[in-house]
Formats: sequence, structure tokens, C-alpha cells
Amino acid sequence: MQRNFLKSKTSDSQIRLLQDAWHTAYQNTYDEGLKFLIKGLDFPVDSLDDVIDKILKKIPIQYILKKWSFYQGEYFLNENVLIPRPETEILVDYVISKLNDKKRILDLGTGSGCIAIELSKKLPTARITAIDISIEVIELAKKNNFQTENPVKFFTSNWFTDVNEKFDLIISNPPYISKDSNLDESLKFEPQIALYSKNNGLADLSKIIIGSRKYLNENGALMLEHGIGQEDYLQQKMIKEGFKKIELIKDFKDINRFIIGYG
Repeated sequence: MQRNFLKSKTSDSQIRLLQDAWHTAYQNTYDEGLKFLIKGLDFPVDSLDDVIDKILKKIPIQYILKKWSFYQGEYFLNENVLIPRPETEILVDYVISKLNDKKRILDLGTGSGCIAIELSKKLPTARITAIDISIEVIELAKKNNFQTENPVKFFTSNWFTDVNEKFDLIISNPPYISKDSNLDESLKFEPQIALYSKNNGLADLSKIIIGSRKYLNENGALMLEHGIGQEDYLQQKMIKEGFKKIELIKDFKDINRFIIGYG
């Protein structure tokens, strides 16, 4: 009983130190983030000084906790992968509800593997492959693969460079931000290679649209997440590459965020 009391006192004192550091960094804003952080930490915290240092540097809580929830799973994270965001869950929902007849699916630039793995849970008869350019990223995605009974096939590839089969559906949340954009400072901690793309953020999206035709089966589909105001260019690009039907899907803020091209 005495040990439990001491543990509780230690936890309380650590929480107060975390709160002090948080309010030094963020003042009275973003208290929701503090609640997520405290909820996600294991108390008493062994590396309290390290956590406080990261708070003061405004490192995102997802990288402090080294894990984050996405859709119906929880994913190990590190600074090599993007933080999964609620908007991307729209892509997962759409595939599950509207494209569930697609039996061979490729996820390009998989990061933590969250999109591919969540799809593998909901589409147990689908064969899902996911690639990323980074060996370190693929190792992390493989670590997250334990949570599905329909394991995803992960391997390294620079977009389609090492892909040698065809698919019914290709999906991607690629880099689509222009380097000239003014972004939230928290993004400086996320991997720049996964955020920024040349040609006003359109270079990688264009590369995927052009390359995908070779790797899509007949009646296959390509679904991409994209940035604000990029949909007109992407529609024209898809038409030029022979996609017969194109659909736009909005995000939670009623902004066009996803585009689908059907072969």
C-alpha cells in the first residue's frame, strides 16, 4: 500500500512538471494536446527530463509518445514517418464502402503502414501490397503489421521502380505541399521528403498518375490524397493519361481532398 501511495505522489508531481513545461511552450493554447500526452504516458515516467525537453521544443506529442491512433488501430511512429491524420481516414472509409470489390491493392508511400493495414483488416480477402522509398520506414511499417490477420506485403521502392505486378486499386497519400507554402511550425519535425514536392507540390502526384497506368488491371482505379486547389490540374492529368471517369471527394472541412480515376 505504501508503494502505491508513493507511486501516486510521484505521478502527481510529474504531471505538475509536465503541465508547467506545456504552459511555458504553449501558454493557454492546445490544452487538448496536453490531455492526450498525459493520457498516453506511462507513469511514473523514467525519462521525464527528455519529455519536458521535447515539450519545450514543441515536438509533436505523437513523436513524444511514439505511437498514435488511426482509424481502428494504434501505430508505432518515429520521425521518419508522417503523423496519421483524421482526414486520411476518409480514404480508408471510401475504399471499404465503395471499392471493396478490388482484390489486389497497392499503397504507395506507405509510411507507418496505417492505410494499408487498416484496409487489410476490413478487406480480409484482398491482397494488399505497400511500398516506401525508405528501408527504415518499411521496418517500422512491418512492426505495425502484427495487428492484422491479413498481413500486408511491405517492401522498398521509389514509387513504381521495383513494382512488378498489376493491381485493381492503387492508393497514395504522397508529398503534395509546395516548398513556398507557409505551414504550421509543428510540421518542421515531420519528414520533409513525405511533405514537399516540386512543381508547386504536383511533381509526385503527376509521377504517380503517369506511372499508374502500367500497373493497373483493366477497370482498375487510382485514388490520391492531394492539396487544396490541385484538383483541376490532377483531373486534366488523369484525362490525358486515359482515365475514363474521375471523381472528387471532400474532407471534413468540405474542401476537395481526394481524387479517383477509373480506368
